[in-house]
Amino acid sequence: MNYEDFYGEYAAADDALKERISSQQKLLTRIRRNMANGDIKSASRDLPAIQSAASENHRAVSDMVGIIQSADMRAYLESGDFARQLIELCRENGVDIQGEGTTYEVFPYRLKIDAANADLQINGRKAIGLRPRALTAYLAKQRAKLLSAAFNPVQYAAELAAAYDLALLDAAKSKTVAADADIYLATLYKYLTPMRRFRREYNTQAYALDLARLYAAESNEAGDGRRFQFGPSRDNAKAIRIVDMAGNEHYLATIRFYRE
Repeated sequence: MNYEDFYGEYAAADDALKERISSQQKLLTRIRRNMANGDIKSASRDLPAIQSAASENHRAVSDMVGIIQSADMRAYLESGDFARQLIELCRENGVDIQGEGTTYEVFPYRLKIDAANADLQINGRKAIGLRPRALTAYLAKQRAKLLSAAFNPVQYAAELAAAYDLALLDAAKSKTVAADADIYLATLYKYLTPMRRFRREYNTQAYALDLARLYAAESNEAGDGRRFQFGPSRDNAKAIRIVDMAGNEHYLATIRFYRE
């Protein structure tokens, strides 16, 4: 199934119904005017036409209902057609998308295809629909909105530095750790969200988005006299993937706070 072909068929039926309703509305307006004037003869002459229009409307509605009910969205998702069309449209529109099977990432969103229930989840919430073109536009718009939202990099760096200091203290219990050692960003997330309810309110996607905005900040000041520096990893499994405003991906694995 190609959703755009299916939608085109529906749109044609929709237009036909709209045209018939418009024609019927004109007839009804004329009958109403004639009845208000007491011109029953003229009103009566339009009755066969409005009855015919009503029958045509019924057929048009039946056509539209048949088209809509013909869509097997579960099969559409299971076949992989939905995923292929979404990937194609994202790439055509410069929207970064990664993944395979039933799980995809459109930074900072995670998409999970639930074919059994004919649903798509975005960051754990049910998506508003399954049209790839509309979904691509929605994700691009929401991502741009998130990345352009007000963000105080110095304040966020200070909060990250507090978690960093706690991580250093814990690490120092078992071994000697330098005051400006590299700490995995995934480790800091645990200190930022020590309780499960905190992780629900501030999930890993929101964390990655904040890291992306901090990475893009002009200054690397932490507000306490220190500066921060991100570091990579040879193993991207330990890194957090981000995508900047230009659509370029980066893998951030560690961070350190240091004094010059």
